[in-house]
Amino acid sequence: MQIQIYVSVTVLILIQKSVSKAVSRPSPPASVSIQCDSYGVEVRWKYSDLDQDVQFQVKVIHDYNERNSNITQNLTQSLHLNISSMLFYPAYNRYYVTVTAVRGGEESEPTLSDIFSYNKYATAKIKCYLDFPEVELSPKDGKLHVQFTNPLQLYRNSPALRGLTDNLKYFIETEGRNEACETCEMKQNTCEASVVFSEYRGEYCINLTGKIGQRFFNLRSSCFTGDIRNSVSRPSPPASVSIQCDSYGVEVRWEYPDLDQDVQFQVKVIHDYNERTSNITQNLTQSRRLNISNMLFNPEYNRYYVTVTAVRGGEESEPTLSDIFSYNKYVPAKIKCYLDFPEVELSPKDGKLHVQFTNPLQLYRNSPALRGLTDNLKYFIETEGKNKTSETCEMKQNTCETSIVFSEYRGEYCVNLTGKIGQRFFNLRSSCFTGDIRNYPPVTVYVYPVLGVVLTLLFITGIIMLLVSMCNSEMKKKVHLMFQYFTDFSTQPAEECRTLRVEPEAYSVVKIEQSENTKEQDPFLEMSDDELPSSTKGLGSGELEVKSPYGPNDLVGSEQSNLSDFYDCPHAPGKE
Repeated sequence: MQIQIYVSVTVLILIQKSVSKAVSRPSPPASVSIQCDSYGVEVRWKYSDLDQDVQFQVKVIHDYNERNSNITQNLTQSLHLNISSMLFYPAYNRYYVTVTAVRGGEESEPTLSDIFSYNKYATAKIKCYLDFPEVELSPKDGKLHVQFTNPLQLYRNSPALRGLTDNLKYFIETEGRNEACETCEMKQNTCEASVVFSEYRGEYCINLTGKIGQRFFNLRSSCFTGDIRNSVSRPSPPASVSIQCDSYGVEVRWEYPDLDQDVQFQVKVIHDYNERTSNITQNLTQSRRLNISNMLFNPEYNRYYVTVTAVRGGEESEPTLSDIFSYNKYVPAKIKCYLDFPEVELSPKDGKLHVQFTNPLQLYRNSPALRGLTDNLKYFIETEGKNKTSETCEMKQNTCETSIVFSEYRGEYCVNLTGKIGQRFFNLRSSCFTGDIRNYPPVTVYVYPVLGVVLTLLFITGIIMLLVSMCNSEMKKKVHLMFQYFTDFSTQPAEECRTLRVEPEAYSVVKIEQSENTKEQDPFLEMSDDELPSSTKGLGSGELEVKSPYGPNDLVGSEQSNLSDFYDCPHAPGKE
């Protein structure tokens, strides 16, 4: 068995060596080329024997300068690869690519591409240019109006504009070789300009190019066929421009009679903080209303007015102005924008009226009215008695709360609330609570003592009943033994004592004669009757009658009296 395993292993090793010797080094790829535009970079190459199991290792060498070089690489089975995500710092860098064929662990010689770069001023054989966007031409006020999508927005996700900080600078060249230079900022969605022609013709053509920092655009040519002279009637101006402002923002509304025509409205917000400085933001819409909250600059202090202009076919109406408005109560403005005081919750607490509401600093924190906020909320509570209290609520609190004392109790308690955040004031909020706010002790104050007394009484009663049951048990045992003794006459032990019954006996008459020895009688003879003892009285007749000191039932009575002491053997005096 061991010999068979050894032979099998030897055969496998020989097969593996023969296969490894059979795998030859693959041939290198050919014709490595670079395709670059506004959206990215793709490398392409050719290979002759794709039927074999071949992969390609693509390396991008970032050669910004001679002392610094970074390499990124990827592996693919295709004959092309998008390397946009492999570019490092494309705004200024230059690159070249190497493609290597890999098969069975063997690598070919790498094939290099030409050096390329988006930086026009870098030394590179291939210069990558951005594509100028599509251009829209139209007549406007006797001029040729030029408009196109801002490439800073159109190509913002492209590696060519990665880490961008520059604005677009573009050039318009007419057929007469007259060149105009314009600038378009990053925040603009569209770029537009007007070109003046010295003479009118049937077709108006222009060439556009531009640059963003060191990245340049390909030339874009565009023509307009028609007459650009002013032949469109001027539209009528909008009417009734009004301002609606609250805690959440500002909306401007207007009216226009002939909306069936192709009319747009240009809305401008003029920030008139003081006489020496004024900022303007604008927007274009086809509706008759526009939310201008994001067009307000420094709304906690500034004041504004709005102009609305109708635009049709390059022609503009006269602008219609709104009234001046502001969130700042202290600036001169016809329209004062107030914040809405939040809903108030009233409830009794400790004999007072508890007031609670959501902190408007949290509720309206995304509103333009509170943009750039640094102040706390100061609010005022006024009762029916014209008593006014002032409280402060900080920005970090989610809810604001306080308690109000009333001098007398009534069925309904009403309060008026208002406040301010810096120079921004709130509308009045009235709220009432119906009920009794007096502080009554809870039911548990009475329940717990009563429950304690009841439990104590039950405990004492239980103890008494236990003692009584124990005493009754002992008493029953004793009474049972006592009655058992009195009721059991069947047998009596001989040694037990019996009741002594004394029978009366007849008196015997003792005759006393005078003794011959007179010496023994002398003491009695010499005594008178009064001096004699009571037991000897009446013996003068010569007869002495002796009576028993006990009555006929004296001993029985004495025994009966002693039975209460459970002693049943009374002893009569006398001889036993």
